[in-house]
Amino acid sequence: MAAPQTILSIDAILKDYYIGPLQEQLNNEVMVLQMFEKAKISWAGKQGVVPVHLSRNSGVAFRGDGAALKDAGTQGTKRFTFQAAYLYGRFEVTGPAIAAAAKGGTASFIGALELEMDKLKDDVRDTADRTAISGGHVVGFLNQRKSEAGAGDWEFRGDLVKLGDAVALVGDLDVAIVNCSNLALNPAQTKAYEQIVSTAKVKATSYAAKSATGVIELTAALDTTGLSVGFSAAVVIDDADALVDYLDDEPIGVYGNLASESLFTVDRGQVANDATGLQSVIMAQDVDAAGAAEDLSLMRMQEVIDNISITSGMEPTVIMMNPIDRAQYINLLQGTVQMNAQGSAQSGDGGFLGLSYAGIPIKSARHVDRGLMLFLNTKCWKLAVLEDGKFADLDGSVLSRVVGKDSWEGFYKWYYQHYCYRPNANGILTGLTWA
Repeated sequence: MAAPQTILSIDAILKDYYIGPLQEQLNNEVMVLQMFEKAKISWAGKQGVVPVHLSRNSGVAFRGDGAALKDAGTQGTKRFTFQAAYLYGRFEVTGPAIAAAAKGGTASFIGALELEMDKLKDDVRDTADRTAISGGHVVGFLNQRKSEAGAGDWEFRGDLVKLGDAVALVGDLDVAIVNCSNLALNPAQTKAYEQIVSTAKVKATSYAAKSATGVIELTAALDTTGLSVGFSAAVVIDDADALVDYLDDEPIGVYGNLASESLFTVDRGQVANDATGLQSVIMAQDVDAAGAAEDLSLMRMQEVIDNISITSGMEPTVIMMNPIDRAQYINLLQGTVQMNAQGSAQSGDGGFLGLSYAGIPIKSARHVDRGLMLFLNTKCWKLAVLEDGKFADLDGSVLSRVVGKDSWEGFYKWYYQHYCYRPNANGILTGLTWA
């Protein structure tokens, strides 16, 4: 008996049936960047200048009848000065690739140029969203999790990828450690927004293994005299090595706006400086008597909000955290939230699709680093755009022929900076336990 024809036996005559369009598999969520874009302003010139009011007139006092008035005082003012950062995305496509793709007709799902140009914009925005948080030299926060202040392992919460890239380039990486105690909240501090140590090294040989657990190893001891157990300090990559000069080209992110010693040329780290009013509220999660981390608590979250209110008279409008860490907050609410038949929360606090605390929405954003929460007042942030993002139009065309090749190239450009003009109305809670 003759064998029947099967799909396998007639494979040579069957066509492949391709089902389009091109299906995106990458996460292009850019929530932090979108927050900045809602407060976009345009500017031009050599630099942007933002005046800020920092201190009151000291000539105010009660006096008796006929007594001499207090000496006249003045209002304290300074100004931020900033330059734009220049973000680029470049592409190149050969002539045969353009011809073969046939502009997305019957020969392809999408044209070669369309693929590169459309997706490049997503890639630019992905980079912009990450640097909106950790752009510049401030890459995260060191939290004390032991009783002594010697060299060795320290808990780190921040951009481990960015820090790791710098370690891979340089080896043992020079960093400055800056105490983030707010002088208004801790008047006894002697190192408010000043360096605990000017140069420590992140040890390269142990970085990969230890960073996987949220720890980095330092080769120098820290001077923690006068600092409370559980302090939080900013980790600032030193620019002494030319291999990390690229950090100077990035816009200043949330970390830099809130935790750097100098904010756009204004020194906010001197105790006798009026500019201490620019200090943010940066706190570590509670520790026990032995210095061990405790779980996230509603009380600690409330302390951050209350301290922001004390320093600025304002409250955060949004709390942002990594999606993985969101479970820590949800865990706090277990047993305290009543659910309806549809499985949604009866109140705004505790709704698993619309989380909030004290009426402040809690948003998960993929580029917010593990182990911390951003308490942001979105009214205080600006995206200062020197030139909107667009493909460079050179001589009337976005495409230029590559010299000596059957190939065409172009690039996307975006000139901007983001800044916070009320950093004391914003805060960061670091040191969340590593799940």
